[in-house]
Amino acid sequence: MKTDVFPLTYFKNIWTPRLIFKKRHQLNWFQLLLVLFFLTSILMVPVSLNFLKMETYPIEESYPDTFKLMDESVVVAFQQATSKKGALVTDPGLHLAKKNGVVSITESDSVIKEDLKAENALIFSENEFYLKNKDVPVSTIRYTKDFTPSQIKSVEDMKAAISRQWFFQNRTYVIGSLLLLVFSILFVSTILIVLGSAVFLYLTKKNSFSSIKTYKESVNLILNALGLPSLIALISSFIQFDIIVMLTIQSIGLALMILMVFYTTRFNDKVPVKNNIEVAGGKKHD
Repeated sequence: MKTDVFPLTYFKNIWTPRLIFKKRHQLNWFQLLLVLFFLTSILMVPVSLNFLKMETYPIEESYPDTFKLMDESVVVAFQQATSKKGALVTDPGLHLAKKNGVVSITESDSVIKEDLKAENALIFSENEFYLKNKDVPVSTIRYTKDFTPSQIKSVEDMKAAISRQWFFQNRTYVIGSLLLLVFSILFVSTILIVLGSAVFLYLTKKNSFSSIKTYKESVNLILNALGLPSLIALISSFIQFDIIVMLTIQSIGLALMILMVFYTTRFNDKVPVKNNIEVAGGKKHD
């Protein structure tokens, strides 16, 4: 198996300060972009696992006026309903006309159609319930088999139960959207860290002792130095997940790796391995 091809070459070059510096010419711009995606993606692993544990999602901000329709009278009436394998027994029914909308428990299609004309509506039918909030598309949510109206004791319980039912049906969309959002934030922040740090390394080319001559070399060096801290951040997240701690470990690790690279190489290819002579071509002192 060849180990001198990308991406294996990248993994070979992230373990020691000297390799990080020496192999700063190895990747082209396309490969550098792939490494950026990879480093972001490994941080997404614990984020994804954490999101998959979600059992509910707060939707009150999406349906604020609909959620305001819920009060103790609605809870009391709803407790009288029963459910069996995901079907709601709606007898006796309920119809509460409020100032800003309507709440009903019914199995009549005509009643449902009429109630959905209201500006805001919360309608419970036999197999599903409807959420309507002004300026928001109507959501039709089927009950899960474990849905139990009798366990709802308060307005907060009802809000939580409705949010859970909504999330169960929209789980794929919600988790997918959250993952895309977090990935975008992490990717942009990683780009800014890498490109910003590379600028400072590139400026060292003005020093006659620096062997860094191009901006691409600086970016490659930063990405090499970022590899090990990213892996450490990944491992730490499995012990205790906290995205802030994970990013802090990555950032501090990058800074330490750059300091180690400077201490070992002085950013100069001619510095011997065992004798960090600060001046290129300088004499070794006894």
